[in-house]
Amino acid sequence: MSPVSPLRSLRVRVLATAVAVFAISLAVAAFLAYELLLQDGRRDADVVLAREQERFERSVGELLAEVQQDAPDATPIEALQRAVRRYLQLNPSTESYWTIVTFEDGVRLAAANGPPELEPLFRGDDGQELPQGRLNARETLPSPAGDVRTVSVPISVDGEPLATVQVIAPLDPVRSEAVHAALLVTLAAGSALVVGGTLLGMTLWRSLAPLGTLADAARGTELQALHTRVDEPETADEVGLLAREFNTMLDRLERASSQQREFMASIGHELRTPITIARGHLELLQRVDRDDRSFDETLGIVRDELGRMGRLVEDLMVIARAEMEDFVRPREFELVQWFEDLELRLAGTEAGPEVAVIPPPPVMLRADPDRLAQAVLNLVINAHVHTPSRTPVRVHAETADGQLVLSVSDDGPGISEEVRDELFIPFTRAGDAPGSTGLGLAVVKAVVDAHGGEVVVQTSPAGTRFDLRLPWSATREDVSATVPIDGGTPSPTRSAR
Repeated sequence: MSPVSPLRSLRVRVLATAVAVFAISLAVAAFLAYELLLQDGRRDADVVLAREQERFERSVGELLAEVQQDAPDATPIEALQRAVRRYLQLNPSTESYWTIVTFEDGVRLAAANGPPELEPLFRGDDGQELPQGRLNARETLPSPAGDVRTVSVPISVDGEPLATVQVIAPLDPVRSEAVHAALLVTLAAGSALVVGGTLLGMTLWRSLAPLGTLADAARGTELQALHTRVDEPETADEVGLLAREFNTMLDRLERASSQQREFMASIGHELRTPITIARGHLELLQRVDRDDRSFDETLGIVRDELGRMGRLVEDLMVIARAEMEDFVRPREFELVQWFEDLELRLAGTEAGPEVAVIPPPPVMLRADPDRLAQAVLNLVINAHVHTPSRTPVRVHAETADGQLVLSVSDDGPGISEEVRDELFIPFTRAGDAPGSTGLGLAVVKAVVDAHGGEVVVQTSPAGTRFDLRLPWSATREDVSATVPIDGGTPSPTRSAR
């Protein structure tokens, strides 16, 4: 099967569906046109019947008065017959209607030039008869000559019924005209269907052509070669939008692939250094006497490098798990108790003596306490590593505007402008600080993002401050939900590196 056969099949299905819908619509239009013309023809027949009935009643009354004046000795039925004959002579019928008068004595009179299809019924050929219908009712009745529209009205003289006048109109000519008009509509619709289907097919083939290019590009795209792009149509339709979005997706994939390669290269570089150092010193240990002072020094170096690798691997695992659902496990905890635990953990680090932990407001917070502690510890270690020895570092918290702000600030020299925009990118470093893996701030951002918060950095030559802004709402257990805790405006802060 050809690679483009699914697309060709799609085109055929779409075209067939469109043509079918178009054909059904035209068929419905033709049927409605036929019915409307038929109804219109019936209304015209009713108008003719009503006009002829009114003219007959008015004219025969006048003619009957004249006959009675000219022949006073004539009987009522004779006078009526004379008046009817005179009327029918003066008012011949047409092919669209016929006026017929039937007298009580059996005499039947009809106007000349009536519809030819009704004459055999009038004469009674082959036992056929005209349908009579009910008196004073306009009806559509079947007949051997087809459906007819008829109305019958009794004629009385001095209160005595003497005859019945029937005005009858054949409906077959009306139906024939409706059928003819419907055929014309169908013919026009068929021509429109052919022309429209052709134009639709050409438009469809041209519009969907970029999809074939997209399919070829997607089929030929490999992670090692993401430079391929598809031609973007100038049209603003969905296909053009799809082509542009496809190219945008390739741009993102290419950037992600490049970042991944850089990330893996950085990992390899970061791990290669401590492994090389540890291996070299382990080989040295094999040649050094245990009683030699250099043995302990070499062992300490190996221990430090292995610790650095451990921290690096741990940070990499945190970043890798940041997108997992169970990365953070929120629960309610007291902020005061959490700060006390944090102070104990800080006391066991090299930065402990330089850190001032300011008591927080007594509130409850819903978050992952272990992940938050990891983020704050990273910020404290970051401040310790990137500032001169004995630089004060402060950890404090405050609540404001529906947020809990955990801040780590120092009085160091601030962050270099060269790295300020890349602080949270893995393996970004400011200088050659010993012990820095370049992953600490990436971990901080991953933790805060997982909590739905944000990291705000303020830095200047007077210091750096990192604010971890977390969603927070007061609960009944909160004793207070307020504000600053260090009794004043925090010192200028520097951003973590």
